[in-house]
Amino acid sequence: MLLLLTGCHQQVNGPDEKQDERILWAFAAESEIYYSSPALSLNEETVYFGTSSGAMQNQAANNALYAVTAATGKILWKFPLGIPEVRSSPAVCPDGSIAFVASARNFGTGEIPRDLLYKLSADGQLQWTFNINPGSQATVDVGQSAPTVGPDGAIYAAAGGLYAINPDGALKWKRFHPPAEDIRNAPVIGKDGILYFVYHNIPLTALDPTDGHTLWSRELGVNDHVLASPAIAANGTIIVATNPGVVYAVSSIGEILWSFDAASIGYTCTLRSSPAIDEDGTIYLGTNAGSPASVFLALNPDGTVKWIFEPTDLPSEVPSSHFDIYSSPAIGSDGLVYFGQEFGRVYGLHPRNGEIEWMVETKSGITWSSPALSRAGTLFISDLSGRLYAIKTSCQGLKTQATWPKFKYNNQNCGYKRQ
Repeated sequence: MLLLLTGCHQQVNGPDEKQDERILWAFAAESEIYYSSPALSLNEETVYFGTSSGAMQNQAANNALYAVTAATGKILWKFPLGIPEVRSSPAVCPDGSIAFVASARNFGTGEIPRDLLYKLSADGQLQWTFNINPGSQATVDVGQSAPTVGPDGAIYAAAGGLYAINPDGALKWKRFHPPAEDIRNAPVIGKDGILYFVYHNIPLTALDPTDGHTLWSRELGVNDHVLASPAIAANGTIIVATNPGVVYAVSSIGEILWSFDAASIGYTCTLRSSPAIDEDGTIYLGTNAGSPASVFLALNPDGTVKWIFEPTDLPSEVPSSHFDIYSSPAIGSDGLVYFGQEFGRVYGLHPRNGEIEWMVETKSGITWSSPALSRAGTLFISDLSGRLYAIKTSCQGLKTQATWPKFKYNNQNCGYKRQ
């Protein structure tokens, strides 16, 4: 059931708190936002996002997908889901419709499918759903099931296998089904139309989008559990950040070109932030569970370190590991690199040396939410309190010269480069 609403946004800070002048508005949803990154409509006038709780938290009973105006934060509509939560970042299709995955953790009751792929019209009307997890694996249940949308409108999403669904909701093909466990990662599509997917126990695999057959497959390393969506460089090289803290560069024919282990520079960590790639080939990504600290990395195109950003102004009572960066970076037209972090901050860093240009504090921590950057100069990101923020920047959208400027490539979270 679609709800049409006319309410307006809520301020992020109370009357006794200082409002950061960069925050234009903040919309408060009815429940938490753990997994969902915002997506912008094709004309960038609407922001879509969904609510969800962390894996260790109780599932809310009032989850929904929201649509709010980008200029003011006023709600346009919400699509109520109840207990199922938006386990993905929404993706906008070529016709303006919205695809997302909603998940329920109490699968097995016979009442609620575990993972449903939804497709809504731009005004929030349900077009169809497809069950992408008819089994009951769930032996490991971490990460997103964010859909990717091809140039023909086909939707690719992973949960109880990797599914390809035609624009009308009919099954096109499925792979890796049934899996040994639920598979939670987002595929991407190269300029040649090839689909790339990787997860735990599933090597980096290139698939033909027409029927899903394997073109090549490449094991990356021991325990190469991958929760970060790949990025694709200008020459077709696939950049993959793996959970053990190793980044791989794999050619378009499946050859490992180089690898970078964060432990080699003294940081033990995991990697859940998806890479972004600048026009000069610089690779940006964040780290998690870092020791001695969770840092933000800039790597040269050959996998060597360009610079490391480590915060020096965290409160003394907060352990350095709380700088965890699930949030994937976005590269602005002003050249700055934007991302959020678990302590509740949004950063804009200089690409040359990683110095801070500015920082905004949010009401709560930021986990999987990755920023979108509109042409109007606004950054959109959400935090665990359920607030979606609109933050003023000096950019005019994503950097068009960047090879892969953000998570899932563009503000619509399509996962491929539209020509």
